[in-house]
Amino acid sequence: MVRTTDAIAALFEQAGIETVFGFPCEQMDPYYASLAESDLRHVLARSEASAALMADGYARAARTVGVVDGVSGPGAAYMGVGLCEASGASSPVLALTGGNDRENRGNGVIQDGDNEAILEPFTGTTADAETPDRAIEHVEQALRAATSGVPCPAQVNLPEDVMREETEREPRGDVSADYPRSRPEPDAEAISDAAELLAEAERPVVVAGEGVLRAGASDALATFAETADVPVVTSMNGKGAVAETAPYALGVVGRWGFCQVANDAVEDADLVFGFGTRFGELTSVGWSLVPEDVPLVHVDLDPEWLGRNYEPTVGIRADLRATIDALTDAVRDGASTRGDDAADAKRADRIEALADDRRAWREDHSDDLTSDTEPIKPQRVVGELNDRLPADAVLVSATSFPGFFSGAFYETERPGLGYLQARGSDGINVCLPQALGVQAALPGRPVVALSGDGGIGYHISDLETAAREDLPITVVVTNNESLGSSKMSQLGTYNVDQSTDFHEGVDYSQVARGFGCAGERITDPGRVGPAIEESLDAEVPTLLDVQVDPYAAPPVLVD
Repeated sequence: MVRTTDAIAALFEQAGIETVFGFPCEQMDPYYASLAESDLRHVLARSEASAALMADGYARAARTVGVVDGVSGPGAAYMGVGLCEASGASSPVLALTGGNDRENRGNGVIQDGDNEAILEPFTGTTADAETPDRAIEHVEQALRAATSGVPCPAQVNLPEDVMREETEREPRGDVSADYPRSRPEPDAEAISDAAELLAEAERPVVVAGEGVLRAGASDALATFAETADVPVVTSMNGKGAVAETAPYALGVVGRWGFCQVANDAVEDADLVFGFGTRFGELTSVGWSLVPEDVPLVHVDLDPEWLGRNYEPTVGIRADLRATIDALTDAVRDGASTRGDDAADAKRADRIEALADDRRAWREDHSDDLTSDTEPIKPQRVVGELNDRLPADAVLVSATSFPGFFSGAFYETERPGLGYLQARGSDGINVCLPQALGVQAALPGRPVVALSGDGGIGYHISDLETAAREDLPITVVVTNNESLGSSKMSQLGTYNVDQSTDFHEGVDYSQVARGFGCAGERITDPGRVGPAIEESLDAEVPTLLDVQVDPYAAPPVLVD
């Protein structure tokens, strides 16, 4: 006989989970007692919201389920902040809520709440454990649901009396927290149809989304692009689907933080491949960018998004890596039988011309990327990050202005996870805790959080978490003393500026030092690059408060 929570902790270890996140509460004391006796690392965050966002970052970087725990009622509500992002990004996060004893629920006991109802909008499955055996069963099922097919968050409510009780039930041996759990093969006829369309196309283009990264298909996509001479553009969170320094990589496509060459390539295409992308409003510029009269091959594992925004000529619901590999094989087979060297040379020449166009586009922005003006241009900050971060670094960017600038001008140097932005929820609050989760999953790799001063304010207390947990991230705050995107929007649409300015002179580096981190306030453009390098070599988390031009405008398209 073992305590219920001992069995749950053993299940996590057996499933391959090494780190969990949370904010302790008395209702979950049996769970914490079990954690203390296990090999699991528990990271104390400064709120359930930041703990859930750390679990999301951990899940994406470790490619295993992220686990977050917290109290019933208010704790569950705070968890919803993180699960909102995880749900929108198809990230497998398991939320454990500590409920009150079954006999006391609903009778005015403290921190009571219908946790399933609170978190149901953001989860693929919820459960309320009524017995110790069912508690273990529910956690097993939640891990399966979170990782089977399209990843998703899940929630299990654990009443305190159930956690205290003992059970003879042992965890099943076939439960894994890794994803993807399966790789459904594509339909052979659909692959043949897509290959025929490609053979006839002169100006094909791939639009790659975060699904490519989730499927671990980056290397497969690089091989396809090289074999078929097809350029690749990405959604914002598709950055890293291919190395952005490759000649066929044209950068981010869409409305915000885009490369004009990428947008032009899609508008000029005579065949569009959509790999793991939803063709959402931002990526498609309000569903106006993809030509309506050209064939579309859409590949996605998620049936809710396959063909949802554009009707595909060929729709393939299958694993992305398996599908891209099959397409590459079809291209090779077709080339060996067709022998159309002139067509192949024409596509290769197009790749070279587009690479030249992208270099010219970047050169057009070089004055801003290397500017010595004060206040510092945000482009200069991103330019220094691009030059100073090693190839294995992960840049976790906030949305809004930091995301617009980094999306356009930061280039991942190798395929795979090298960039992350909260496009699941578009919340400016996500960056810092998400970066801490990434660092917990990847202790040997540099992790940099790029946030505005608006975003950093949400979870700034988690700088203490970084110091306490020895998570040596670098936090770069582009401080324009305002909500820059909201300011630009208000001025541009109604010629007003209402409630977008913060108190003048807030020194976030001093706040960081108070939390036990290193910190520096930067006003000299020439200091940005060296400070970034020094922070990467430091053994403690470091915050760089960079004073930037509040009127610098990123690449955006407005109606």
